[in-house]
Amino acid sequence: MRKLFSVTALIVMSAVSAAYSEELKLTIEDSVKYALDGNLTIKQNQIELEQAERNNRWSWNSISPTANVSASYSQTLPEEENAVSDAGTITITGKLNLSLSANLATSVKAASLNYKSSKISYETARRTIELSVRKAFWALLNEQENIALQEKNEATAKSQYESNRTKYNRGSLSQLDVLSAQVTWQNAQFSLESARTTWKNDTAAFKQMLALPQDTEIKLIGDLNEILSLKEISLDGITIENPTLKSLEVQLESAKNALTAARLSAYTPVLTAGYSYTMNAASDDTGSLTDSGKGTLSFGATIPLDGLFPWSDTFLAVDTKKDSVKTLELEIENQKTTLEVSIESYLNQIKEYQSLVELRKSSIELAEQTYNMTLEAYNHGTKDLLSLQSASDSLFTARVNLLSQAYTLICAVLDLENTTGVSFGTLGK
Repeated sequence: MRKLFSVTALIVMSAVSAAYSEELKLTIEDSVKYALDGNLTIKQNQIELEQAERNNRWSWNSISPTANVSASYSQTLPEEENAVSDAGTITITGKLNLSLSANLATSVKAASLNYKSSKISYETARRTIELSVRKAFWALLNEQENIALQEKNEATAKSQYESNRTKYNRGSLSQLDVLSAQVTWQNAQFSLESARTTWKNDTAAFKQMLALPQDTEIKLIGDLNEILSLKEISLDGITIENPTLKSLEVQLESAKNALTAARLSAYTPVLTAGYSYTMNAASDDTGSLTDSGKGTLSFGATIPLDGLFPWSDTFLAVDTKKDSVKTLELEIENQKTTLEVSIESYLNQIKEYQSLVELRKSSIELAEQTYNMTLEAYNHGTKDLLSLQSASDSLFTARVNLLSQAYTLICAVLDLENTTGVSFGTLGK
């Protein structure tokens, strides 16, 4: 029995270990989903949104009457010692009160605007997380491609060093050329190791962003050629929904609603109505029961007068609300101008970056041609080692520059999508 249990436990542990060691393949959309599902800030915003939705659903409850019931019992103590008294009184009172004010409409609208603001905050938080994830995803792909280039560069440097050492052993090359090639190879090794370390650190941060365990092996499914093949970016036919501008517009609506509420509180009466009923049941020493009860109906009106005096807090509160409305109107105008400038700037940057990408591609072709010609000349003895190393460095630099330019381009596109409020991955398709 113990052997069977041990074998079963071993199988289970092996299965668990295999599950954890299995490579998790992630597309950019998968990465976004993991991040949004596991982010604590998003979960907190979700709770706040649900609370705002609940308050909006029942925002009319200010017209709901208040009701309460109270009950008491009292008994008269006997005057003589050891005497028993059966006299007692039971009192039950029920009350129903209703209050009506002109602010009912503004309170309902305030709840609706608060819900609208919460939705904007929730969506903004989600888009902020998504923007960070998408940039990090492309950054890691860029680093992976950079590592591949570094590995190729290191292998080329190693091959050149070994070739030079062979030629030196045959007496056809100086020791200085061998040492120079060895230094180049070692520098390539250092650069490769540095790139790998950077990738490991950034991958760990990416896992944390996606709420994944650090021991999870991940593989990113994506291709930088998607960036290099982006079409010309155009916003024709696209509705701009900038989150900051939308938030300010809701704030302006709320400020206007608060101004209306302040005016109504200052100049309109509050009506009240109430009804109460009290029932008394009393018994005397003989045990006989007497019932009595009475109802009361009341109406009232409270008319504020403070708003008539310019120096009163109520009057000043109205002026303060007016100032808030004016301030927000100015902020909205400024934000619209800022938005136009930002969008135009991003469009110009993207156009420039796409042109630079084409130039980088052309530079790689020229650098490859130069390197191949220099290598052939070096093998025939018409070019020295320094010329070959320079050509190799130029080719490597051209390839790295293309990767860097591609990442810069996609970041600008993502920033433009975030600014305009369109779905990520929409522009340039």
